[in-house]
Amino acid sequence: MMKKIFATWALCVCFSFCASATEKMYGLVASGYSDVKFNHQGRDNVNYSLALGHQFKRQWYAEAGFRQLVDEQEMQSSMKASSMYLAVLGKAGHQVGELFYKLGVMKLDVKGYQPVEGTTCTLGNVSVMSGLCEYDEGLLGGMVALGFDYHLTLRTMVRIELEHIRGENDFKANVVNLGIRYNFN
Repeated sequence: MMKKIFATWALCVCFSFCASATEKMYGLVASGYSDVKFNHQGRDNVNYSLALGHQFKRQWYAEAGFRQLVDEQEMQSSMKASSMYLAVLGKAGHQVGELFYKLGVMKLDVKGYQPVEGTTCTLGNVSVMSGLCEYDEGLLGGMVALGFDYHLTLRTMVRIELEHIRGENDFKANVVNLGIRYNFN
């Protein structure tokens, strides 16, 4: 977990030095509900995300961040999914806020276990002693999102966002987030 947080922080610092000015940068903290499906399991849980963005053209943003999609453990099954992403946002501004769409790519880390179905596991390794199918997968995925950033003050905005994620090995997630965006200008 600390490696992911450090890697996200390093990416954000690198991203900020590459930007032409910090006046067009923003930070985002968000949380919400996620519905994740992977390896014949379905989980829904609270998620959270941290991101750093930069406006590189009048109507375009680049955003990089970390998202914890699900972290749920039960007696016979478990799933933990997190991601690092890089996205481009197109926006339509208004006095009240900004309507945006987001397209991006992500590196997903999914791990967990579940009871063995029949005699084989579709992913991962079989633990013969406990009868559990364990998996630890690194996947590539894509995201599409639609959202609105509502102005609270000159620098602070409330973000509401609907996001759909698809990845390798039939990974699917639908996410609804509410967050705070702070503009550094």
